[in-house]
Amino acid sequence: MKRIFLKLLVFLPVSVLFAQEQEVSTTRNLKLGIEFGVNVGSYKPQKIDRVRESYLSPYNAILSTTYFGIKQEFFLMNNRLGIATGLRFSQVSSTFSPRSQGLFSRREPFLWKIKEEDLITEYVRLYTKTHTVNKLGIPLEIRIFPNSKELPFQHYFITGLSFNYRVFSKYDIDFVDETMKILYEDLLHSQIPESNKFSSFFYGGIGFKIGRTREGRWIPWGNYEFLFPYLLLTESLAFNSRSAGFPGFGFRCSVQIPIGKNVPMGIPRTK
Repeated sequence: MKRIFLKLLVFLPVSVLFAQEQEVSTTRNLKLGIEFGVNVGSYKPQKIDRVRESYLSPYNAILSTTYFGIKQEFFLMNNRLGIATGLRFSQVSSTFSPRSQGLFSRREPFLWKIKEEDLITEYVRLYTKTHTVNKLGIPLEIRIFPNSKELPFQHYFITGLSFNYRVFSKYDIDFVDETMKILYEDLLHSQIPESNKFSSFFYGGIGFKIGRTREGRWIPWGNYEFLFPYLLLTESLAFNSRSAGFPGFGFRCSVQIPIGKNVPMGIPRTK
């Protein structure tokens, strides 16, 4: 399924772009932008030996990402093809908890094996465990504008990869009994595996651009993007690091300003 998503999101927009007839006088344009986005996904949690199965059995594993960054985008083919990269700071949160039985049902705890000596096993009761990782990443994206004429408002396709490095991380553990938190919080932290230093995501989607390039004028672009799917390609977090489950989705907005003039790069087509 993941391979099918990759092929559709890369080759379908490209085929649409080159299928349209155009008068070639390709241009180059450079834009600098800032972005802000949010992504959410539901993933299959890894098996955790220290978690004791209760009568609730299924568990939620939610992965959410909030990020902001700076990107530089280089445009070709009369601003119909954009290639972007930059720096992105993201905060990724992975929450592990028993699945609720209803919308208004009370929270139920799960059991974590904290000690095991001879024939004695000790457990602590927890509501949720949240792993938050702060990352510095490098995105690599392609935007394709199917319309052969640049308009003040137009749609486009986007596909990209994000390569991330873990800067620092922390755990937030919600104990049922606050006394247990005082006694065992440090020990429990030492029993949780650390996340991988490197991780990567693949995503695609559709966006809408507001703005237009005009020679000699600094007119900003506003971009609104809806991302689906948002796939975790490599293991990342301690609780829900595998991309099994429903693919994530996201929303992103950005503002871009031109930092270079349009420069002819091609030879007009002869009829």
